[in-house]
Amino acid sequence: MEIDEVAARVVRSYWSLLLVMTVLPLVLVGLAMSGQEPPYVAGTRLQASSKATDAAPGDAGVSIVVSQVKAFATSENLLSGVLRQQHVDRSTVKTAKAIGVTGLGTSTVVELSVKDRDPGVARRLADALGAAVVKEINESNQGSIRQQMDDIDKRIRALEKKLGPLSRRAGAQPVPDIGAANERERVQAELTDLRSNRSDLQTQLSSAGTASVVQPAVLAPRTDPVVMMAAIAGLVGLIGGILIAVVTEMVRPTIPGQRRVARRLGVPLLGWADAGPARLADLGRRVRLAAKKEGVGRVTLVGAPGPLPADLVSSIASAVYGDDTKVVTARPGRSGSGDGDEGSGDGDGPALNSNGPGGGGGKSTSVVRAGGTAVITKKPAEVSPSEVTQPVPVRRLCHVHAFEDIDPGSDEEVGVVVVVGPVTKAAGLETVRDLVAASGWPLLGVVATSRKIKG
Repeated sequence: MEIDEVAARVVRSYWSLLLVMTVLPLVLVGLAMSGQEPPYVAGTRLQASSKATDAAPGDAGVSIVVSQVKAFATSENLLSGVLRQQHVDRSTVKTAKAIGVTGLGTSTVVELSVKDRDPGVARRLADALGAAVVKEINESNQGSIRQQMDDIDKRIRALEKKLGPLSRRAGAQPVPDIGAANERERVQAELTDLRSNRSDLQTQLSSAGTASVVQPAVLAPRTDPVVMMAAIAGLVGLIGGILIAVVTEMVRPTIPGQRRVARRLGVPLLGWADAGPARLADLGRRVRLAAKKEGVGRVTLVGAPGPLPADLVSSIASAVYGDDTKVVTARPGRSGSGDGDEGSGDGDGPALNSNGPGGGGGKSTSVVRAGGTAVITKKPAEVSPSEVTQPVPVRRLCHVHAFEDIDPGSDEEVGVVVVVGPVTKAAGLETVRDLVAASGWPLLGVVATSRKIKG
């Protein structure tokens, strides 16, 4: 199955569903949000870390930094403390949903934004949250190192206090204290190690990076989200409508377009039944040609499936009969003496040729239309020798009936013409194939209508 056929099946068969599924959510969201005032947005920029290695992985590193800032900014304890500090009566859950964090390129600078109905509150919360997040990041990156450095400083101060008395006792005169001298050497060695460890921790602290506030909170220009949200709702509704149409097509497949139906049946598209007189006349000629090719004199019109409207059958039948005239002779004993005695022929019967008596023994002819109404009478004196001696051309009529009007017991072979609209159910074609297989009648072609057929 081609892609264009799939698209045509969805669009042509379910265009009304797609239209409703697209317009209805769009209108509902637009009406729901039309009376709401868009919130104010305040944003502050934070240097989440000054470590060059944080930006090295590119987008992956930025994603890690953004996630870290978002985790700190939306934590319950931090939000509660900020709201209490700023004396703002807001729910922590709603405030957390109003916080957004976005990365700026591949740097470690991120933008933290806060939405609120009050512009002052939005700015205050953004500044307070930014400062609190910076403090938390620094504590997370440097807290353990600083704690170790504080412990080392305490130990160094304690050892330095012990070092003075030990030095005096070790240098006492006239008898130095050997034990004090040994203790002094041990304390000095420990101090040397502690100072070396502190130097290493200081290096680690410098390389750990420091978070900071790059830009205080500023209010962003207000934007109306109604159009964007309505467009998103319409797109989601359209996708839902397409899914419904696809599932329905899987359960009850259809065939879009009249030409595709003709290709499925392996017959030609004979023409259009409702595209104007010119195309209707062309349809009649093509049906007559198809009937002549198969050698049938009677055509039945079938739907795919279901009965056809009477006016549609009548329109196609009129086109097949045509508006051409045929010549028939007057009946015997009815010479053309007056208009009231003019011969007439039956539109469904063959032309007649007779040399019956009447009117001085002359030959009388009448020209009648396919419908059978006499319109012209030729007098005996007006008949030329060529008209008497030459054969009269008579077109054999091709009778057109609805399938319901066909006599199943008749031995006459009938040609089948299928009439379809813009969309045809696949089950309808199976019905047509079953009819052709059961009857043995030839399938002449397909007649198209531009509107849905309502039987």
